[in-house]
Amino acid sequence: MPKDLGGFIRLLEDRYSDHIFHVQKEIEPEFGVTRIISSLEKEGQYPVVVFDKIKGSDIPLVINMHADFRRLALALDLDPDATIEEFTEVYGSREERPVAPVLCEDAPCHEVVITGDDVDLGILPILKYHERDAGRYVTGGYSIMKDPDSGVRNAGIYRLMVQGKDRLGIQISETAHGNYIMKKYRLRGETMEFAVSIGHHPAFNLGALSFTPFEVDEFEMAGAMMGEPLRVVRCRTVDAEVPADTEIVLECEMHPDEFSPEAPFGEYPGTYGPLRNNPVVRVKAITMRAKPIYQSMFVGHPDNLLLSGVTRNSQILRTVRIASPTVRAVNMPISGRCRFICYVAMKNLIEGDGKNVAMAAFAADSFLKYVIVVDDDVNIMKDAEVLHAIATRVRADHDVFMVTGSRGSPLDPASYDPGKGSHLVTKMGIDATRKANYPEEIRVPGVDSVDLSAYLVPSVQR
Repeated sequence: MPKDLGGFIRLLEDRYSDHIFHVQKEIEPEFGVTRIISSLEKEGQYPVVVFDKIKGSDIPLVINMHADFRRLALALDLDPDATIEEFTEVYGSREERPVAPVLCEDAPCHEVVITGDDVDLGILPILKYHERDAGRYVTGGYSIMKDPDSGVRNAGIYRLMVQGKDRLGIQISETAHGNYIMKKYRLRGETMEFAVSIGHHPAFNLGALSFTPFEVDEFEMAGAMMGEPLRVVRCRTVDAEVPADTEIVLECEMHPDEFSPEAPFGEYPGTYGPLRNNPVVRVKAITMRAKPIYQSMFVGHPDNLLLSGVTRNSQILRTVRIASPTVRAVNMPISGRCRFICYVAMKNLIEGDGKNVAMAAFAADSFLKYVIVVDDDVNIMKDAEVLHAIATRVRADHDVFMVTGSRGSPLDPASYDPGKGSHLVTKMGIDATRKANYPEEIRVPGVDSVDLSAYLVPSVQR
């Protein structure tokens, strides 16, 4: 069977049941779901949760799919205990071997087709997430567009605010490929047709977010991560193709001169994105499986942060290894929202390489604001070890540099004018590697050979 969302849920239920729970009580769509997920987070728990009944809808909802790194490893058929280094190497190698999609005539996502006046977004269990959100938002949908010049498909997650039964507001970041495509249509004065795919296997989600050049078809990246060609089907009312095995599809169009107020909305930095006058999306059709599952992503929380973080590592790693072949690994820590901070571990053989590596990382990912380069004995999965390196190996006047007026994220709350969605930020590189005159560090010989069980007796046994 092709890989899909239901198949991955069954895998968890059959083999990793501690990763998934069901809620059978009827839950309010406004804050009801997110209160439960936030409460789990406070307890340090990040399971997938399936809500069987959301008030006002007959469609079950799944959330928190990507909140645990072990499930992202499982999505690529890796051991759930794989390290981030192992994951990044596998993800990067698959990016280099794209798999072309195959076109199908029939598809599960066309088992139900709703068009015309019957289109009503109210049938979907769309949620309100944070206290000051302007309304209900579709957060787990991949907007699939075609570049009007090349025809290459692009898939990206762009928030969609419900503004009517067949109307959505959309925010497409200035740094996103979708923004370039949208502006091409607008300059031509043409309506842009596209589709929103909701609910698929997490390997599809990982591939569709691959940090690749504009001209790369992200359906090929999805196939590479899934280990099989992505099955696609043509939409019924718009010129777009969507994954055949997705759960729900919104077939949409965007007119070049139609805008409306959108936001505030709780975004990934942990702050609200500001009110903007954003494009309006008209929904021409809703298609879905006979028994669909609506997938939501909890923006600003691990479900959203980890997914978008691990997909950036491989491109950064490739780029920084051009600056220095001694780079061992990179990590976008959740403490930096998996966007703003990057740790790089390397063997510092040539003075100045640390700064070159930091500059290469900034070139690889415009969202980055802080790049900390450390020696390869530092565990970059642990913030405390990186902070120790900064505390003991950095001379600020020599080892820190800043770049002002740089392009970053328009949602960065520390941008030059966050209230107006400015994308200009100051970036900082920190070379936290040992320098040539660094004194010898303390160590105890033979620690790695000690078997503690041969020495320590539990107090109960005594």
